[in-house]
Amino acid sequence: MYRLAYFPQDLIGDSLIWANQIDAFMKLFSPCEVTVFCSKGVAEMFGCMAFCDRVVEYDPEKPWSKEEAHSFGHFDVVLNTRYDADSVARMEALDHERSYGFENIDIPEAVCERVYTDYVPLSRWDDFHLRRETSVTEQGAELVRLFAPDYHCRFVRFDENEFAKEAPEPTVAPRVVFVLGASDPAKSWGLANYLELARRMRTRGFAPLFLLGPKEEALAPRIGAAGFDFRLNEPFRRIAGLFDREAGTACVVGNDTGLMHLACALGAASVTIIPHGHHFTWFPYAADERARHICLAPECAAPMCVNGCGRIAECIGKIAVDTVEQAFLKINESFDNKEHGNTWKSC
Repeated sequence: MYRLAYFPQDLIGDSLIWANQIDAFMKLFSPCEVTVFCSKGVAEMFGCMAFCDRVVEYDPEKPWSKEEAHSFGHFDVVLNTRYDADSVARMEALDHERSYGFENIDIPEAVCERVYTDYVPLSRWDDFHLRRETSVTEQGAELVRLFAPDYHCRFVRFDENEFAKEAPEPTVAPRVVFVLGASDPAKSWGLANYLELARRMRTRGFAPLFLLGPKEEALAPRIGAAGFDFRLNEPFRRIAGLFDREAGTACVVGNDTGLMHLACALGAASVTIIPHGHHFTWFPYAADERARHICLAPECAAPMCVNGCGRIAECIGKIAVDTVEQAFLKINESFDNKEHGNTWKSC
């Protein structure tokens, strides 16, 4: 039995889009037991993943003592996807045989050669095709390709029973879930736009539901005053249940953020609003045959604009409510509320 230690990144989206690495490593090191070492922000999410046997939450500001590190036991392989010196220190503190990770600004070549058995060099990103024409999941797969050169991962995906779900309360009308979170305010389409879209959806017979995280708590009064339902700081199991089309959710609409990656990974129909032109790199889910996914970006968006424009807050405002509404209606050609109640037709 192999014992694997895995260090994911801190942000929900960044850690989620590489989560299928774990499943790949489980197949490469079979049979095995996987322990995920992560910060508080993503610990609950990894606890929902069936292929994570144990999740250890730690505070990046508090290094482990020798006794703490020893208590985790021996690991055959340590896999580090983080880009910080703290993760290297924790990895070195663990009793392990082999370790693998990425060279970067904070973990330079000299450190990599000292602490890793093998690593993905920073020069790998000089490959234009890899950096600009493949998805971020493919870029993360470079770590797996240290072992299996022919491995590919077009997009993150959770099959049935791979991510724990808690069934939501029944809905009379088909539900539309709005995800308002954004790691950067410039990536938010704006509450006014979402409220107008929600009004239109309600007129069409759908039941709007707003998902709010800690950063969006201040928006709750305005949403409630507009007469819409919202959920605040829901656990990941409930969020996953709300994304389930079998539970009556017609579509998930939201900003380019971690929960939208989760919705797509679970096979929910989705419309993602994104301010820059890296459509496939950041949103590769159009290749997923299980559900329909639409990514909307400004007409001015170009493949390199995320680095060169610097005006994404202005650009995302160019996406009209009419445009998002039409994308929503296109998605929901497969949702038949009249004939089968809240039953999703096969796409």
